[in-house]
Amino acid sequence: TYLRKNRSSIYNNSKRLSDFFEMACYNNIVRFYENNGFKVKTQNLVKNRFRYKCTTAGNPINYSYFSVSRKGVEFEIRHNINIQSYHNTDTYTTPDICILKPSSIKMDPLFHDTKRKYFYVENKSLISFCEVKNFNPFPELLFNFIGVVNELKPVLMRIPKSSANNHIATSLMLSGKANKHATKIIDNLHSRYHLNLISDLFNIGGLKFGKRNIKKLKLV
Repeated sequence: TYLRKNRSSIYNNSKRLSDFFEMACYNNIVRFYENNGFKVKTQNLVKNRFRYKCTTAGNPINYSYFSVSRKGVEFEIRHNINIQSYHNTDTYTTPDICILKPSSIKMDPLFHDTKRKYFYVENKSLISFCEVKNFNPFPELLFNFIGVVNELKPVLMRIPKSSANNHIATSLMLSGKANKHATKIIDNLHSRYHLNLISDLFNIGGLKFGKRNIKKLKLV
């Protein structure tokens, strides 16, 4: 009876906590670029405030984002943007954080059966991405992330040939701490693929993305 009467507030509180964690991870990715010598600017503020896009729906023009540049190269850090599959041009998925080529948002008026517009980015404009999960690491979650990378940018799982590493590699950012079995899986996946599986971010998020520790993260 208690759960039934209070399901709305329980759902809203749990979702808000996940949103806050996602926003913190988004900020940490921005910090990563700042600490690596990139110039970062806030864009599209709403009434002089940064509006996070904590939903997969909505027109990106209504939300804020960061533009990043260094040595004449520009890109954007966006939040919850639909990305075209690497394998099929008519299917999409929505990573929590995307590093994109600038001005790459497109609109498809025919995607939905209704008049609602669909906003997306072509796969060729995706540089890298991060998934954020307010969970403890567990096997299915870790293995599923490999599938997402394979669907969107399989080349990012391989060690880059170029030594000019500028961007963070595809990353799974987890709030909870890994147990012994999950730690083994993370170590094994790290040995096989060029990506970051980062856990315990509720406790050590600031440390992981500080100037000393960002050198430990894999780059592309």
